Amino acid sequence: MKHQISRIAALTALLLIATSGITASTAKQKTKKQDPAVFTIIHAIPATYGADKVDVYSNGALILNDAVPGASKSFAIESGTQRISIYPDGVLPTSDTASILSYRPVYIGHGMDVTFIAHLNSQDKPALTLYKNMNTDPGKKRAWLTVRHVAAAPAVDVKSDSLTLFKSMANSIERKASLRFGNYPVSVVLAGTSTNALLPTNIEIKDNKNLIVYVWGSAAKSNLQYLTQIVNTK
Repeated sequence: MKHQISRIAALTALLLIATSGITASTAKQKTKKQDPAVFTIIHAIPATYGADKVDVYSNGALILNDAVPGASKSFAIESGTQRISIYPDGVLPTSDTASILSYRPVYIGHGMDVTFIAHLNSQDKPALTLYKNMNTDPGKKRAWLTVRHVAAAPAVDVKSDSLTLFKSMANSIERKASLRFGNYPVSVVLAGTSTNALLPTNIEIKDNKNLIVYVWGSAAKSNLQYLTQIVNTK
């Protein structure tokens, strides 16, 4: 009888140890918190095109108030569908009002990073374009340079010293390349020529960053300029 009780006690102890092990294992397998979805709004329509000051709405809620050319703002959200609409300053989105620009509903998932940019198209008219931003690491000691042509201007080439980084970029086109960390002189010239479309500039490529350079404005109104956005990579 004593032997039987001892065996039962031993089995009970083993069962408790096994159960404890299962509990600990389950605790370690908790799901890793998902990265948020990120979207950025950029107002890159120059003055005198009917968007000098605007309000930006997402799914009917005001997210950017009194935005002027050159304004931008980023938002970290749970995954879901976003519908972006841009209205004249002070105009509420109702069935009786019209937006300046709007974009169809877009699903933005966990870990995604996107940009909605209001700009001029090749016909010198306001447009709203969506870009997906690269947010993954390109490799050791390298980071992304992304260039987007969102100006009412002819096609351009992007150069660094004598090296052509990107050729024949027309309106709404983007190009990207991974570069070694460091500083680079950059010039934007009319495609196939050495004529500057706007003044040269310097950029810095940094670890864990995607440097996005926008060329925006209107060539006809001589107001082309640069706008930069930095996206964290992982």
